[in-house]
Amino acid sequence: HSNAFCTGFGKFRRICLFDTLLPLMSEGEIVSVLGHEIGHDRLYHVHTALVFATCYSFVQLYALGQSLTSKAISSAFFIEEPKVYLGLVFFSVVWSIVDFVVKIPLTVHSRMKEYAADRYSVDADRSYGPLLCSGLTKMVKKSKSNLTPHPLYVFLNYSHPPHDVRLQAIREYQSLKYS
Repeated sequence: HSNAFCTGFGKFRRICLFDTLLPLMSEGEIVSVLGHEIGHDRLYHVHTALVFATCYSFVQLYALGQSLTSKAISSAFFIEEPKVYLGLVFFSVVWSIVDFVVKIPLTVHSRMKEYAADRYSVDADRSYGPLLCSGLTKMVKKSKSNLTPHPLYVFLNYSHPPHDVRLQAIREYQSLKYS
């Protein structure tokens, strides 16, 4: 579940900090998390996600339209004459494989955007690196996240880096930037 997120674009941009975050963290930790969310906005992560999701939806709907009455797909499933309702079922089977493959680079890219937003927060002020680390640690404790997920599961499914890897990246960037 989320504790903070950035959404919208233009004059409709918003950063949402959940009310559960406020009593959990110090003011400095909240500001560093806010810096992370501002990083998502300034680095155009919402824009790129929207463009990709729109393009992906068009491709998916086009493929659906083509598969509903496709003789090739019907014959692959040993059906002589294509039927719309079977085309929908066949499309969902075939598209689940396509979606599984496409999702892998998307989750990798999503984790890269999280690292970039973390770096943006660290760049804003020298104190934000340690504050972001302590704030993220408090959020992980509250949400009872898995602290030792299997690397393959992370690779396939996690949109955010695992906690220990993320903290290490923040600390390394902090030391490079300010030493």
